[in-house]
Amino acid sequence: MVLVVCALVAGGITAWFVSRDDSPDFCRGLAKDDRVRSLLTAAHQSGTDCAALGDAFKKAALREGHEKHSVGQAQAMKDALLAVDDRMRKSGTTSLDEKLSVPLAETVADYSDDVYGILAPGSLDYSKHDAPSDPPWVDGSGAHVSVLQKSLMRVLRGVSATPAAYAELRTGVTRSAAHALVTTPESAVNAADYSGAEGPSAPKANAWVLGALDAVADDVTGDLAKERAADWRKGVFVRLTQETAESGTPYGSDRERDIVVAWQKGLASVGDGGLVTRLRGQGPVLVKAWGEGISLSASRISALSDAARFSAESARGTWSHDLG
Repeated sequence: MVLVVCALVAGGITAWFVSRDDSPDFCRGLAKDDRVRSLLTAAHQSGTDCAALGDAFKKAALREGHEKHSVGQAQAMKDALLAVDDRMRKSGTTSLDEKLSVPLAETVADYSDDVYGILAPGSLDYSKHDAPSDPPWVDGSGAHVSVLQKSLMRVLRGVSATPAAYAELRTGVTRSAAHALVTTPESAVNAADYSGAEGPSAPKANAWVLGALDAVADDVTGDLAKERAADWRKGVFVRLTQETAESGTPYGSDRERDIVVAWQKGLASVGDGGLVTRLRGQGPVLVKAWGEGISLSASRISALSDAARFSAESARGTWSHDLG
């Protein structure tokens, strides 16, 4: 048993405790992995608890500011992902301790473009480099890392037991999705058959990746009692909307930010009770914000939104089966 939820009723008060029997033993076992020991040594970290591991991962793989990832940082990210995944599989663990989950999610979110690339259909560079022995590769935007989709999804599911960690991942992927939209080639935007192969690929690819994260959320809350699931959703909602702000600049000055802000505003307007619906409908919302910003016709926005909606539902169904 990995996740135990207990209710103790005393004097009319219900106390909820979430116990992860993977917490100390999991991290102590993880610290014995040669890949992790190397990261601990590099971070001058002598501890082997979950907090120490999370700190080591951040120090080894996180970039500073807007710098590009180095090959060494990308390799550290890959080593951390593979080591955590191996430990999860061997121990049967599905939910990770918060002290490991939050720093690991922050580090993974720093590689959100790579997370997007790994999960998006047809990302050839990522499928070519996803074997455990494949090193990072470098292009104009820096070093990149890839792992097998199932390995990544297992780790994302593990950290997402902590609401703040899931929100961190979702925010990072949302920014990557917005980037994919605004960098859509003009030829694709103006394609006669805009819903076909020559049309924009980002709406469907975005929705597929976001649908995979929907499946992660479903799997997490499916393991919780009703009250705990509601608390988890509230925690995610608060984190996703805490930075909501007015755009302040006309569309075109920072188009990626405008798309993200449009999504955040819509989410904030419905409250945490509408979180699930808004998450599952995020792909079409991003398409609408992007399409209106570049003056796409209503019919094109509608068609691309429908395609995004179908893609998200397909991804959620596929990954719900694989995670279950």
